[in-house]
Amino acid sequence: MQIYEIVAGPGGIKAPDTVPTGAVTFHIQATDPEGAWLGIVKLAAGIPLEKHVENLRTAYGYGPEAMAASKAVDREFTMLGGGAVTGRTSVTFTAELTEGTYHLFDYRRVKDDGFTAARIPAVRAEAGAGPAAATALPEASVEIVQCRTDDGPRFSAPDRIPSGAAIRITNDLGQYNEAILMAVKEGATSEDVAAFFAAKSEGRKPPMTDLIRANPVGCVPLSHGRSAVVTADLTPGPYVLTTWLTDFTTARMFAVEGMHQMVTVD
Repeated sequence: MQIYEIVAGPGGIKAPDTVPTGAVTFHIQATDPEGAWLGIVKLAAGIPLEKHVENLRTAYGYGPEAMAASKAVDREFTMLGGGAVTGRTSVTFTAELTEGTYHLFDYRRVKDDGFTAARIPAVRAEAGAGPAAATALPEASVEIVQCRTDDGPRFSAPDRIPSGAAIRITNDLGQYNEAILMAVKEGATSEDVAAFFAAKSEGRKPPMTDLIRANPVGCVPLSHGRSAVVTADLTPGPYVLTTWLTDFTTARMFAVEGMHQMVTVD
């Protein structure tokens, strides 16, 4: 299987110019110790890249303008996921690409002054470009589904995940969302996580300030109806599976609505 390298850092993103169509696998890593949130996106045609960038920057803010921009991003971006990585932990990521042009966004740098259209690289997917890719996503030993329930938006996921396992992530929420794992303090509970996100959403100091022990690793925004497979060698221990994004239907953070789950990585 051919694996294509993507490296993100303060100086920009290095990626191949072309890849084949089909289920293409990327190895995503960061040169910045703080990591990167590298996403692969197919943009709606007929809209300048500068406008797409402007909408994304506005969407990562607060208030009615951010909600309106988020809905525009949801309409105009086909998000195929990607990898949230740290300086120490890379991600192997597989998505299904049809023929066309894709753009690479480091969501962690959306609000930076240097986040401009000129810094957004493009990758072209073409039939016959390099070794043939598989026609479907690879098998995965772990399944995570983002879905809506009677109790609100939730993850359907196992309580234990082996480090290095192939994880298939599917978005069935009706809008784009991410699925990331963050290491947490030993003994932390779901109630601690709920209190943490409630405080963050209200601009308060969290009751447990040392709850989060590492930057996120996992799958960055994935559009509704899409699936991707990610693999990462995580340090065993307690984690929270969650998202920092906002629910369009309520204008509240998904995590505040209960979209977080305690997970043990073995």
